[in-house]
Amino acid sequence: MKIYPWQKNSWTKVFSNTEKMPHAQIFYGSQTQEINKFVGELIKSILCAQPIKEHFSCNECQDCLWNETSHPDLKVVESSSDKDEKINSDILNIANVREIKKFLELSSHQANGKKIVVIYGAERLNIAASNALLKTIEEPPRNCLIILTVNNLANLLPTITSRSRLISFTKPSKEDAINYLKETNNMDLIDRLELYNNSPLQLIGEKEMLNDVNIILDELRKGYAVDLMKVNNIWLHNGLAWIINLLQKWSYEILLYKLSEEHNYFPRDIKLIHKLAFNADLSKLLTYQKSLNKIKFYAKTSVNKEINLNSVMIEYKNIFTN
Repeated sequence: MKIYPWQKNSWTKVFSNTEKMPHAQIFYGSQTQEINKFVGELIKSILCAQPIKEHFSCNECQDCLWNETSHPDLKVVESSSDKDEKINSDILNIANVREIKKFLELSSHQANGKKIVVIYGAERLNIAASNALLKTIEEPPRNCLIILTVNNLANLLPTITSRSRLISFTKPSKEDAINYLKETNNMDLIDRLELYNNSPLQLIGEKEMLNDVNIILDELRKGYAVDLMKVNNIWLHNGLAWIINLLQKWSYEILLYKLSEEHNYFPRDIKLIHKLAFNADLSKLLTYQKSLNKIKFYAKTSVNKEINLNSVMIEYKNIFTN
């Protein structure tokens, strides 16, 4: 299958009525990588001259051999390069939408084919662009398809969402995640699924980092006895934001167990988490969470990574009684 197994229902919904397919569709959810793959396959299928079973593309006709940037009936919207506008270069403005309108008014390369516009990350549309796009959606040219992707529907104009078909993308179930690891010969990673929120794609994508995870966890498990001399550049090998994210999950696990005796990210460490939670000062634990949130906000900027890491590790050590 050319899409992920847990996306099959969404695929079926898109093609539920090929004769009256809505001309505006919004795909939304936090799984950007998965949604983008789905859209890519959808584009190929709709443009394909001879789709196969379940509407998938044949990958053999000329339309399939064209890629996203070269097919004459496809436009992937880029951000404006108009230097007269003093805006963030990643913002989509009214000039972008005017280009969309002109493109959709052109004749299709295929007889009775669709002209397709894709706006990845449609939250980039500013107000003027959103209103202009709304007008195009309300008065669409013949045989067009406008696809928007977005993480959160709240970032789009309600009038745009109300005039589009909405298809949500949720995380795979744990069963789907395990099955995918089996199918891709990655069952050795199954013990770390929870750490990656049951996302097999993220887990597989970061499997080279798991050795670093194990080195760091070996030290964090010591609680008050953590050896600050072992906090070195290996910890920052994947960036400050990455290590802060790991520290957040580990300390949240301790906090969660202390408050409710439940766990989330580290099921195989549950006995140790219980011990750390018992020896942790709740007030210091809550303050530590705030410190990590603060650092995460600027972790990808030009800051002194070593100083920030040493600071949070000293604070981590002081959470516990010896």
